[in-house]
Amino acid sequence: MAENWEQLIAKAQPLVDYLHRDGYFDRGFSGDRSANLVISDPEVGIDFASNDSFDTFDEWQTVSDSPDVFPPEFEWKRWIDFNLRKNDYFGLRGKNFNGADTKWTKGDGCLLIELMHRDVRILLNCYANDSFPEVWKSIQSAYLNDGFPCGWDGKLPAGKLVVYSNE
Repeated sequence: MAENWEQLIAKAQPLVDYLHRDGYFDRGFSGDRSANLVISDPEVGIDFASNDSFDTFDEWQTVSDSPDVFPPEFEWKRWIDFNLRKNDYFGLRGKNFNGADTKWTKGDGCLLIELMHRDVRILLNCYANDSFPEVWKSIQSAYLNDGFPCGWDGKLPAGKLVVYSNE
């Protein structure tokens, strides 16, 4: 278990290397296209990420961030939040999103960046706890393979991770 920021950064090296890139989504998703529902239409992605009707698929927040996702002993580390605010989420807002951020912006907010902030925070907490629920293994894999995880296609326990590919 990581006890401080320095230990966490060393432990989370694959994610940290990704976050230190100058830009994201400069090519299509290179991960497993059969294990994920890969989409390239941002409007479809926004619907999966923000639709909470539960009519045709489970709401993304419930699938990825409800208390049932994490084991009871999982501890949310406040020092992670502090350090992410201090380094502005690895300078995420200033990175080149190769147009993906523009496609995901409605009004004055960019859902892609908002969800990336949430995901980085949760992934770092997974590393700190030495605990990676399956959905979070898939979410990290999507990022590391140039995709943006943005929803769940289906009803739990069945279904697939929805991954936006900036093609």
